[in-house]
Amino acid sequence: MSKIINLCLSVLFLSCLIACHRSPVLEDFTYRYSMESINNFKVEFQLNPDSTYRIDQYNYFFDKYEGKAKPIFREGKLTRDEFDRFAGLITESKLEKMNNSYGFDRGSDTDNSIIYVIELKHNEQSKFVSVNNSMDEYLPDSFNRLITFTGGFISDKMERVE
Repeated sequence: MSKIINLCLSVLFLSCLIACHRSPVLEDFTYRYSMESINNFKVEFQLNPDSTYRIDQYNYFFDKYEGKAKPIFREGKLTRDEFDRFAGLITESKLEKMNNSYGFDRGSDTDNSIIYVIELKHNEQSKFVSVNNSMDEYLPDSFNRLITFTGGFISDKMERVE
């Protein structure tokens, strides 16, 4: 009888443990990332709930020099590991608890700044976080890891011609 009780308690404990570690972000979300240097370049990334992604890259500086726009686009599908990594970093970053903007309240020159805009759409609601990277504003390490991973992912996919 005690073995059955121990087994039931173990199953209950494991169920609770799994439920506590499940994240609503892992279910259905859209993640958008934009990095822009005004008048120089812009890179946009969108990760969709079905693991597909799109990257748009604009080089304003060279487009003006050459007299025509030549944006670069990439589309693809993330591997399960890549998707899980993004989902985990998004969950860890706790975007919903972050301020809407960082580094814009001190009157800086945004023409020479790199501006990040992150959007997480989940449950029909969107959360935006905008960052002026030229300011010495503290950002959570988990958010910085998300930005770094996203930038590395984009660089890797833009280098490869698929």
